[in-house]
Amino acid sequence: MILHHWDADGICSAALLMRVHGEQEHMTPTIGNYFLCEEDLNALRGHDEVIIADMNLPDAHRVCEFARLRIYDHHLTRERVSCALEHINPALEGHLYPSATTVIMKRHSLPFDHLVALGIVGDKGKGALETEFSGEIQKYLEKSGRAFEDLLTAVNLLDSSYKVDRRDEVVENVHLVAEGLDAVLGCERLRRNVEEVEREIERCLAVEPKAVNGVLLLRMRTRYHIISTVTRRLAWGRRATAIVINERGDRDEMYVRSVDRDISHLIDIAKSCGYFAGGKREVMGAILPPGEAQKFVAVVLEALR
Repeated sequence: MILHHWDADGICSAALLMRVHGEQEHMTPTIGNYFLCEEDLNALRGHDEVIIADMNLPDAHRVCEFARLRIYDHHLTRERVSCALEHINPALEGHLYPSATTVIMKRHSLPFDHLVALGIVGDKGKGALETEFSGEIQKYLEKSGRAFEDLLTAVNLLDSSYKVDRRDEVVENVHLVAEGLDAVLGCERLRRNVEEVEREIERCLAVEPKAVNGVLLLRMRTRYHIISTVTRRLAWGRRATAIVINERGDRDEMYVRSVDRDISHLIDIAKSCGYFAGGKREVMGAILPPGEAQKFVAVVLEALR
């Protein structure tokens, strides 16, 4: 069983792993949960081996109670899951890879193709051309006759399924992207998703963010899983550190993104407060109990001073 993140990098990582291990059952956790709930654990039980791709789950060790565990990831972490047969994450040695697809490619000596490129673009956007794999991306584009915009469009299409909270579609997208870039770009159901998502993103970004000590702060309320996209557009569009809070009702969500500074210390701060949190050098995402964001945002702003 492959358990993969719901975004483009996670989807492409699962497709790459199927090249290595053959056709496998695969699933994504409950969208928005960066931990394993009982429903997810029950779905994993009964499998002899579980591979976790593109997720740094704080309770991944629970899988070892009933299955062999392998992990391929690139998110910031300081702790190796000791019970795993394999925990491949260059961040454990201080080397940050731009995507889980690059980790899997290196581990299994796979060729650089659209799956690897989409994983990088999915996590880095236009910044993919500033990573150590920029040369490979350019070579792929030249060889395939593609434009970089095609990769950006395909990522947006793949990500649309999780943003509209269609978990079954996320799983279907693993097979879709394995067919090739044309299959993704020509998928009408994903194009309809994108139109729906764009309307909601524009509604949320129509609100003027507050500026607090040079940090942009935006509050919103939406059922869509768009907090990372809203934060990215806000931060990149204004070249500033941005904090976005989404009050979903059953939980508060917080996402922080910087364009030019290391904010990874925010992950440790969030975890020390008892929240589920993760991220990378320039990103921190956290899930909080409802109403908690109001208090925690003051802690984050102080840490960013």
